[in-house]
Amino acid sequence: MADRRSPRAGDVLRAPLSLELRDPVLETQVARMWRNVQARRASSRTTARSFLLWAALGALLGVSVMVAFEGIRNRARQAAIVERPREAGPLLLANDQPLTAVDVGASAPARSVKLSDGSRLELEPASRIELLASSGTEVVFRLAFGRVVFDVVPGGPRRWVVEAGVASVEVVGTRFGVTRVTDHVHVDVERGVVLVRGTTVPDGVIRLEAGGAIDVRARTEPAPAASSDHSTGQISSPARAHLVAPWRTSATGGRYAEAYAALGEGGVGREAARSDSVDELLALADVARLSGHPAEAVKPLERILREQATTPSAPLAAVTLGRIELGLNEPGEAARAFERALSLHVPAGLEEDVYARLVEARARAGDHPGAIAAAREYRARFPTGRRAAEVLRWAQE
Repeated sequence: MADRRSPRAGDVLRAPLSLELRDPVLETQVARMWRNVQARRASSRTTARSFLLWAALGALLGVSVMVAFEGIRNRARQAAIVERPREAGPLLLANDQPLTAVDVGASAPARSVKLSDGSRLELEPASRIELLASSGTEVVFRLAFGRVVFDVVPGGPRRWVVEAGVASVEVVGTRFGVTRVTDHVHVDVERGVVLVRGTTVPDGVIRLEAGGAIDVRARTEPAPAASSDHSTGQISSPARAHLVAPWRTSATGGRYAEAYAALGEGGVGREAARSDSVDELLALADVARLSGHPAEAVKPLERILREQATTPSAPLAAVTLGRIELGLNEPGEAARAFERALSLHVPAGLEEDVYARLVEARARAGDHPGAIAAAREYRARFPTGRRAAEVLRWAQE
C-alpha cells in the first residue's frame, strides 16, 4: 500500500510555507520606497500648485499689461483730444463769425481784427481788405488799398496769399506789412520769410526775410514828364496815368460813391478805355461794383483779360468778372469767365469756389451736360469739398 503522505505524481516539492510567505523586501527598503512615493506625490502636488500659481501670475500679469496699455491709450486719446487743434476749415473771425471784407475809413482809427487761428490783421485808416477764398490749406486776401499788417501765427495749416495789384505776397507764418497806393505796393517783413511776386519784380519773385522790404511799381521805367497839348489844354498820355485823379483819391479812401460821382456819367468806361494800368483798371472795377453799378465793372475787367492776361491779377479779374455776370443774370458769360480763370491758373485757394460757380453758371445757362462735367471735375478735385451738396444740386437740376 502506498504511503498517503507521499507526493502524488506531478506534485512539486515546495519549500516550507513560512519561507514561501516571507517578504523578500526588507523593512528598511519598504520605508525608503514609501518615503520616495510620498516625496513624488508631494513633488507632484508642488509642481501642480506651482503650475497653477505661475499660470495665475501669468494671467494676472497679462491682465495688468492690458490694463496698463489701455490706460496709456486712453491717456493718449485724451491728450490728443485736449491738444488737437480745431479741424482746419475756412478762416473765420475769432468769434467764429464769417470773415469777408474789412473797411477802415480815412477818418476812423486803426482797427485790429482777430482771427480764429490766432492770427491778426491790423488795418490802418483808409484801408480795405477782402477775403477772396479760404480753406483748410490756403487763404487768399485782396488788399484793395491802404496798409495792413498781417501777424500770421507760425506753423499754421494754411498758406497765406495777399493780392495787391502789381504784387502778390505768399507766406506761411510771419509778421509783415503791405501798403498799396495807386500803382505802388510796399512790402516789409518784421518776422519770418515771405515771397513777393510780380511782373516788375526782378526775376518775377523775390524772397524777403526779417528786416527786408521792397517797393513794387507798375512800371520799371521812370515816368515821363507831364506835357501839355496847347491846342486842347489837356495832359497827354502816358503822363496822365501818373497823376492822382480826384476819383482815385476818393477810391483810395474807400469812398466809392464819391469816386463814381467824380468820374461822372460814363466815366468808368471812359477811363477804362484810356488806361493801360492793371491796378487802375481794377480800381475802376471796384468803384463801379462797390458804388452799386456792377454792370460798369465789366469793361475794365474785360480789358485786363484781353490785354493783360499774363499779369498776376488776371485770374482774379476773371473770377470777379464771373461773379458779376452771375449777379447780372448772365450765366453764359459767367461760365466763360470762370473757365478763363481756371485756364489762367487761379490761386489754389480759389479753385473750389470757381469750380462750384462754374457748375452753377452752366446749369443756369441751360448747359446741363456741361454742368455735369464740371460737377465731376469738382468731385474729383474736392471729394470732401464744403460746397459738394450745392454742386450736386445744380448738377441735378
